Amino acid sequence: MTAYPRQAPCRLFILLFAVLIGPPTIASSPRPIGPQASAAAANQPPQFDAAAEAQLVQLINQTRSEHGLAPVTVDERLTRAARKHTQLMVQHLALSHQFDGEPPPQTRFSNEGLPSDSSSENVALNSSVSGAHDALMHSPPHRAAILDPKFNVVGVGVLQTDEGFFVTEDFAHKLPEMSEPEAEAAVQTSIQRYAMSRGFPAPGRKPQPQLRHLACQMALNDALDSSAAMQLPEVHGVLAWTADDPAKLPKGIGQVLKPQISGYSLGACFAPSVSHPGGVYWLVMVTY
Repeated sequence: MTAYPRQAPCRLFILLFAVLIGPPTIASSPRPIGPQASAAAANQPPQFDAAAEAQLVQLINQTRSEHGLAPVTVDERLTRAARKHTQLMVQHLALSHQFDGEPPPQTRFSNEGLPSDSSSENVALNSSVSGAHDALMHSPPHRAAILDPKFNVVGVGVLQTDEGFFVTEDFAHKLPEMSEPEAEAAVQTSIQRYAMSRGFPAPGRKPQPQLRHLACQMALNDALDSSAAMQLPEVHGVLAWTADDPAKLPKGIGQVLKPQISGYSLGACFAPSVSHPGGVYWLVMVTY
């Protein structure tokens, strides 16, 4: 299993994410493949085995249930990613998490439109679907991916060839999916609750469309930045942060959210970046 390093905190507050990608496992030793067999396998159009994919999902959730864990649900975006990778393994007649010219796993998931902050991938080759699951469960890093309590979605891609079943299992923790206005509304609700819990009236929110652009610009630069927001008229304080859930306010909110402010404005942008390949909410708040 490969653990990608956590990123250093950016400026005031940033959530930290890790992507865990398991090494490939071969559940049964494949036969040597000659050039003719290789060319035939590479030229065949993909006929994904939907029944085998459903069987693996059932086995995964049965195993999770036996260990007291919630089931993972099938996400079609992960299924597309898993199938594309399985097709590459068949074309190359090899097990790998990344072939030449292929993005790393979490980038593949993000490219399919899945917002996630952690993920894992298992790959296998076996003569049967149940055999592939058993082999993965007997490999500690692959077992850990199947039994990871934070994962809530899965996608499986299976192709049957003369060599057996090529399998890709992609797991992820899917983030809350909100539009930018919905994310801003979630922050607004949390600000109201924060003020009430501390005994002062919730400040009014003022429209400031430019902040959403500034939030997206932070994502493009992969860095939190309050300087541009500080240049807006009548602004007295700025807070910039990232969050997997916009409803969760950052620890530094008390630095700007005080009883004496006359109001505030918000901007939110969900976008991937180098340090957040699965995407994250970039947020900026100004107070007056």
